[in-house]
Amino acid sequence: MKPTDDDLTRQDEDISAAEFAAEEQQDAHDFGNWPEVAGLLFTLFVCWLIFAFTG
Repeated sequence: MKPTDDDLTRQDEDISAAEFAAEEQQDAHDFGNWPEVAGLLFTLFVCWLIFAFTG
């Protein structure tokens, strides 16, 4: 099913909880928490680089 322009511009607040759950199920992307953990580690690494090389 190809999304229409109306479907593409709908915000999360405009759809019901059932529609949102169905959309999330359709996407089937469940990455867990590792992207947040990786982002935190990368941020800490960048902060360490800043302080290590600038004093």
